[in-house]
Amino acid sequence: MENLITVYIPTKNRLDLLKRAVNSVLSQTHRPIELIVVSDGSDDGTCDYVNGLDENISIALIHNDTSVGACAARNQAIDVAQGEFITGLDDDDIFLPHRLATFLAEWRRQQEKGVRFSCLFDRRIVNAGDNVALWDTEATVSAEQIVQSNAVGNQVFTTPQRMKDAGSFDPAMPAWQDWDMWVRLIKTGGPAYSIQANTYIMDISHEFERITKKSSDKIIRAAHLFYQKHCQRGDLAGMLYSLAGYDQIRLTLRDMSVMLRSKHARFALQKIRAGKFRMSLDSSIH
Repeated sequence: MENLITVYIPTKNRLDLLKRAVNSVLSQTHRPIELIVVSDGSDDGTCDYVNGLDENISIALIHNDTSVGACAARNQAIDVAQGEFITGLDDDDIFLPHRLATFLAEWRRQQEKGVRFSCLFDRRIVNAGDNVALWDTEATVSAEQIVQSNAVGNQVFTTPQRMKDAGSFDPAMPAWQDWDMWVRLIKTGGPAYSIQANTYIMDISHEFERITKKSSDKIIRAAHLFYQKHCQRGDLAGMLYSLAGYDQIRLTLRDMSVMLRSKHARFALQKIRAGKFRMSLDSSIH
């Protein structure tokens, strides 16, 4: 259906948060919408809630009796999506009402200009509970930029076929699954463009797990895989900079040496002065 936008939400046992996320989809000014909720092993009433929704949009539930993980859950939704376009929503986050309409209008504008691009994204409003901040972005993210840092964020607006052509989400990634996907999407389809409209609220104020709270081992393993799949030696300083952004990660002296010879030298010096490093000559990534 022309202009039909599929929104997928993977979830597991976070019903109260899911209800808030779903309500933000139902409040969108754009129609038509297809909502796909993937219950990944939920046993908290999630299925009853979704099956009980009576709204003027198409709503589908996929339930996995045994959890298959967020990547596989997202791929299940992508495989059955009927929309001309598709975008995701984490179950603990919120769409502002004009998000889908703004995405669609910008997509059509870029099409009319004949621009080659893979996807659209937006800046995020980050709710940390005690403060709210705007996560700013570049207007355009190229294949060269995306391997340096995840300048796109955790969601994009594109087509189901483009996601499939890029290989969908990789369940082998223990973290950085979104970033890994955007690298492949941009490399196969062209740059990503930001609508710069502040339409997404990321909630990190709750007690449930987000990547920022994952174990350091998982993040380091993800960095190893990411580097092997996508990077060259010249990308190493950018990768280390991304790793250093996690409170639970302590880079090594060798890592710091690499960063001191890059555009991230000032950041490395700050980490050294604060004692935020490990006394090791090994590399964290390779």
